[in-house]
Amino acid sequence: MRAFVRDPSQSLSPNFDEFIVGNLADQDALMRLADGTDAFVHNAGVVRAKNRSTFLSVNRDGSAKAARAWRALANPDLPFVMISSLAANLPQISPYAESKAEAEAEIAKVLAGRSFAILRPPAIYGPADLATRPFFRALAKGIVPCIGPSDAKFSMIYVQDAASAALATLDAASSIGPVFEIDDGSGGYTWNEVVSAAKGISTGRVSRLSIPNTILTIAGTLGSFAAVTGLSTPFLTRDKAREIMFGDWRVNPARRLPDWKPHTSLEMGFRKTLEWYRAH
Repeated sequence: MRAFVRDPSQSLSPNFDEFIVGNLADQDALMRLADGTDAFVHNAGVVRAKNRSTFLSVNRDGSAKAARAWRALANPDLPFVMISSLAANLPQISPYAESKAEAEAEIAKVLAGRSFAILRPPAIYGPADLATRPFFRALAKGIVPCIGPSDAKFSMIYVQDAASAALATLDAASSIGPVFEIDDGSGGYTWNEVVSAAKGISTGRVSRLSIPNTILTIAGTLGSFAAVTGLSTPFLTRDKAREIMFGDWRVNPARRLPDWKPHTSLEMGFRKTLEWYRAH
């Protein structure tokens, strides 16, 4: 296997045979990545950025460059899979969601008539994930942060199941470019169910910390100010707060990935993730 990375020293997996160092703006590096391979899984992109143009430049334009490299070098029957996001269903909600939807459109345009597929996972969690790290650090202390609407419903998936789904999507790719959505088989959770899962793996007291929309909006506004002024590139901005407050991020059963099943329940995934954080 060959991996495309900005810094190979940051890779968590020893399973790759070769690293190609570059970024999505480097067409030559993308060509080296695609050369001689039998399949291409495009999972690169950004989930945080200082502005809309950066989201579009990396997620949309970078995806198009990856697809062009694959089109130039690969047999038309060999599969290309883009890892997108459930957010692509609502491109109007944030620049991130817009960039994912437009990336899907670029992939479909560049690879028209060739074998490809798009996979939309929900929130992916697991060891070393920066986006969910604050949640699991709080959970390790017996606190479950419940963010946004109290009646929110959302899908989740453990990272190993997401990876196995990506491989299964290679087999489901075709010239019609199907779009699949995956989760852990639950159909979605409420915060009450997340708290119950946390209690199921805890040996001590577990407390629920509700963070209402007002606090989320204020924190997002401060994050956006930090991004605009160049102080940092925070994950939580006004746009990300708007995504969270939407309140219904469940997969569409009609887009089920055929011949694939997840193996990690929420309790099992929480347990594995907490064990990793406690060891690191």
